[in-house]
Amino acid sequence: MLVKAPFTLPTDFLRYFGYDGGRRFVGLYWEPSGDESCYDDGVSSACGMTDNWLFLGFGRRPDVAAWLSGNGLHLGDSEAEAKHWLVVDGVSGEVHAGHWRDARRVLIRQDISG
Repeated sequence: MLVKAPFTLPTDFLRYFGYDGGRRFVGLYWEPSGDESCYDDGVSSACGMTDNWLFLGFGRRPDVAAWLSGNGLHLGDSEAEAKHWLVVDGVSGEVHAGHWRDARRVLIRQDISG
C-alpha cells in the first residue's frame, strides 16, 4: 500500500536528478553501500549516477521531512537500507511512498492504482 504525499515534485526534478529512462513511475531511495541516492523504474535501476544533493535537499524540505516522519517512512541513510521508497510520477509530479516491495510491484506494473 502506498501513501500519497500532500506535495508534488519540483519541475524537472527527475531530469536534474539524473533519471532519463522514460518510464512514468520511478522509485527513489538512498543506498548506504556507497552512500548514494538511487532510482528504480521497474526495468532499470542505478545508484551513484544521480544527484545525491538534490535528493537529500528534497527529503530535508520541512514539508517533505514532516510527511516522511509522520508516516514512519525511512528512505535509507548512511547507516541503514531503505525500508520505503518514494514512487514519483514523472508526468503529474505526484509523490507516493510505501514499503520497497510494494513500490517495486508498482514500478514493474507501472500502475499506481493498486
